[in-house]
Amino acid sequence: MVSMRSSSSLEIKKESGSNIESEKIISVMKKTMKSHMIVAALIATVTFAAGFTLPGGYVQSGSNNQGMAVLSTLPTNGTDGYLAAVTRENFESFVREDSIAMLLSMSAIVIYFIASFPIKDMRTVGTFLLLGNILTLLAMLAMVIAFLDGLLAVVSTSSFLDRITIVT
Repeated sequence: MVSMRSSSSLEIKKESGSNIESEKIISVMKKTMKSHMIVAALIATVTFAAGFTLPGGYVQSGSNNQGMAVLSTLPTNGTDGYLAAVTRENFESFVREDSIAMLLSMSAIVIYFIASFPIKDMRTVGTFLLLGNILTLLAMLAMVIAFLDGLLAVVSTSSFLDRITIVT
């Protein structure tokens, strides 16, 4: 006895086959997001720590500036006024770039966390992966710029360092 299948059962098989492929791709994307989340968390950790261990340290004397960052309280008058102003500018840039790097990495972590929920749409998961990648890469760039600004603020008298970092 020969039985005939309807064409709709063949369509169901095709859909389930593509559904399995889609689930495999989503699984690979989510595994990738897990490793990228670790990178974003490391960037957030480093930038958080750098925000509290500022270049140059803190004022230790009993003056009105006790506890303030040394590089933010430099005097700008006198013969070294220009050097102090440049150092302060680099220090402020360090704080700004470090804060941006932390904000971007924390945003990437939130995106990766939201994407960890059971989402079956491959396009949505791909969008989360792309957005998280962009935020993480921008956080890396901001962290490198913050490092260079912090280095320039601390060793601003080195003309060799000025030549190297001017290029970047």
